[in-house]
Amino acid sequence: MSRPDFSAIAERQLARIAGLEPHLQAFALLEPEWLRQLAWEQARAQGPFHPVLGGLTLGVKDLLDLRGLPTGGGSARPHVGEAPADAAAVTALAGAGMLALGKTHTVELAFGTWGVNRATATPRNPWDADTVRVPGGSSSGSAVAVATGLVDAALGTDTGGSIRIPAALNNVTGIRPTIGRVSRRGCLPLSPSLDTVGPMARDIQVAAHMLQVMAGHDPADPATGLAPKGPKPGPYDAGAALARPVKGMRLAVLGDHAMDGVSDAVGDAYLSACAVLERQGARLVEVRPILPLPACIEPSGLLMAGEAWRLWRERLDHYEGEMDSGVAARLRQGQNVTDAELSRLLQNRRQDQQRFHAWLEDVVSLLTPTLALAAPALADLDEGRLPFSRFVRAANWLDLPAVALPCGATRGGLPLSLQVLALPWREAVAVGVAARYQQVTDWHQRRPDLEALVKAATPPVPAAGSSPA
Repeated sequence: MSRPDFSAIAERQLARIAGLEPHLQAFALLEPEWLRQLAWEQARAQGPFHPVLGGLTLGVKDLLDLRGLPTGGGSARPHVGEAPADAAAVTALAGAGMLALGKTHTVELAFGTWGVNRATATPRNPWDADTVRVPGGSSSGSAVAVATGLVDAALGTDTGGSIRIPAALNNVTGIRPTIGRVSRRGCLPLSPSLDTVGPMARDIQVAAHMLQVMAGHDPADPATGLAPKGPKPGPYDAGAALARPVKGMRLAVLGDHAMDGVSDAVGDAYLSACAVLERQGARLVEVRPILPLPACIEPSGLLMAGEAWRLWRERLDHYEGEMDSGVAARLRQGQNVTDAELSRLLQNRRQDQQRFHAWLEDVVSLLTPTLALAAPALADLDEGRLPFSRFVRAANWLDLPAVALPCGATRGGLPLSLQVLALPWREAVAVGVAARYQQVTDWHQRRPDLEALVKAATPPVPAAGSSPA
């Protein structure tokens, strides 16, 4: 392939961002001169570049380091004044020929699922020009940037659904990998027992190749040195995964018992997506998971809060007045999780994983809706509820690789999403199912009406520091 013209790519995207960013607020930090210098350096890098990824643009969640830029972590006061090096995932993707444009907004410290950030800014969900809707979090800016073409792909993190939730609400494809598949070096932590770094893109092909490029051992992240438990599935190969057939594959699906409270639009889209895969030759098996998926919400939340409090309590003590009030409150809850309870949670988690992994061996993959509802209006924000956690949190608690991918839309055009879960280290299974689905459907090709959004000129988000409701 010919070498990309990185300078031209940078200027093209800067122009696009200049026209749309005031209405979207996807970027936490975009420095044109920094980007131009990076494009100059990338043009002189040794090739060859990756045949799929070379020349694609990248948004980087502002939890991960970009050399020469501050790492804000969604905070008003940056955590890193000037990063001395790129995060491991960024380094790998740059080596494949991707061009990082800048830092995308995140919920502060990645601790929230609605996508709201009162300390900095909340990106605008682009799928409704008339009503301001939540973008989902915590990788809010990454999802919005991908959905609107400000970038070709982005990096997110997923501790409790933070890649898959915004992917679902913005018609994006996202992968939550097994812990240890991708190094977390250069990424601010929230809950080390649960944190993962993963790709977000418009389709599974790009996301799958990003995952392969990022995967591998890194001495700076001991989790990447962990050997897969049980039969070793072999190295992850994106090309093989994308070509994996689903014919004869046993796919577990949820019955009516698991769909109470799910919106009609979500339920219909889920059944339709399952039927598509059945027509491709998959064998659908209705199941009752040995551990109900919502049962993972409470223990994972306690583990997350307990670990987050221990990591960030000093910052909370010094700078709580500058922080997002909802994030500060969630951090404070972590002080009630004792050391003994943390140990108990980790022990229970290991037991739950053993039981669930053994149960999932009877099928190849589990299909669920990603979320139980489409994007709510920002005015309906209630951070006392967890409406997005019902199906996604199990992947974090049980350490299951998961793909979220577009599978439908409401009558008003809001995106709906399918989640594909697999056993640890078997990302290839989830990627293969997602790939086959996208080969025969076009939901992932939908684009928001940005012209209508710009014409409507409704305020994208509350001003930093103001109430979101």
